[in-house]
Amino acid sequence: DDGWDVNMLEEACWKAARDAAKGLFLQALKQEEKEVLARVEGEKKGEVRRYLTTRLGLMTFYRQKLKQQENGKTRYLYPLDRAIRLEPRQETTLWVKERACELATRYTYRETASLLSTEIGEEVSHYPIHRWVQKKGKVLREEEDRKWQATFEYGEAFGGEGEPKEIVVTELDATMIHSQEGKGKNIAVKLGVMYSGKELESETAKNKRYRLKEKALYGGIEEAQEFGEKLYLKGEEKLVLSKAQNVLLIGDGDQWISAIAQGPYFMATYQIDWWHILVKIHQTFSDQPHLVAELVDYLYSGRGKEMLDTIKLTRLLCGDNERKKKITALASYIENNFDGLYGSRSLKDRVEAKRVLVSSSGAMEKNIDVVIGRRFKKQGMSWTKEGANNLLKLRILRYNKNDWEEFWERQKLAGASFSPN
Repeated sequence: DDGWDVNMLEEACWKAARDAAKGLFLQALKQEEKEVLARVEGEKKGEVRRYLTTRLGLMTFYRQKLKQQENGKTRYLYPLDRAIRLEPRQETTLWVKERACELATRYTYRETASLLSTEIGEEVSHYPIHRWVQKKGKVLREEEDRKWQATFEYGEAFGGEGEPKEIVVTELDATMIHSQEGKGKNIAVKLGVMYSGKELESETAKNKRYRLKEKALYGGIEEAQEFGEKLYLKGEEKLVLSKAQNVLLIGDGDQWISAIAQGPYFMATYQIDWWHILVKIHQTFSDQPHLVAELVDYLYSGRGKEMLDTIKLTRLLCGDNERKKKITALASYIENNFDGLYGSRSLKDRVEAKRVLVSSSGAMEKNIDVVIGRRFKKQGMSWTKEGANNLLKLRILRYNKNDWEEFWERQKLAGASFSPN
């Protein structure tokens, strides 16, 4: 009696559209079963109810059960299920699983359940969502493993397609997430970001921000060698790494990173992130500002050997054993990464895109926070290696729209949408 407004109209139309779609869905099932039963022989044993969660909500329908005799054996079947490739115990359509996995890459499992329930108008528990994520993440890992084993165990050639890049930059790092194994236990998560250049996001913006060109991500909870080899395959797939004229790899000085840079597949110019050197210098000589300034000047002016010699001389003159240990650790850190002090500078005459020739891993620090921190490091979170790795693979895949869509298309073609949960 009070009339209606645009919001009421929207709600009424949305409900009517959904109800109409549900009706069409059920009508199509009835018509399909009628045609199928006309072609299939067997004794009818009555209709059996079935539930299926879809993007339209929960669908409830009945289908005929048949009894057949074949080679002296009795079997029961549902012709409609077979016709539409609906497996026993299948609870959902592929769309629901894909949407659940997509949401779970951004939100907690409970938040995902709430959002998905709102979207489809039907209550969905976080338990099956966790199960779907684990299953699809495992499928993705198995795809990676097959390609990795084919290349590095069986020697099958794998080459990317595309024009050679002037340079491919790879930044690597690792971070820790809490483990469910117990208090104080952590899991190391490795991440790599690769790109062919940097371009200014806006010519008119006051603060200059750069976008990574042809950015590719790879991450995993894996041993260093496996991670490095799979990272290389990702670089080959996305950036034709093997044809790049120059390869620069930037890291924080950890031994596993420099080993990847100098490995037989990357063969990269290594650059240690100067930020880590500067932090260690300040921490070691916090009460000697003049010495800190001198060492920093040596670093920036390209006199790395003088910087190292000065640190060693300071250690020689130090009479405090505890302090001497700290100085020794700093000297060892620089010695172990000495070949990477000026890796970027060594490429300046060979690379036109000077913007990428940096001495810090700023892009990696940002991606560690965005890709791992914002999903895996929230308060109270803890993980198993398997559970975190499966989710991580899906989360990284989601950053590339085409890769995400192709993966789910493969699932559809493989009949994954008709597999039991």
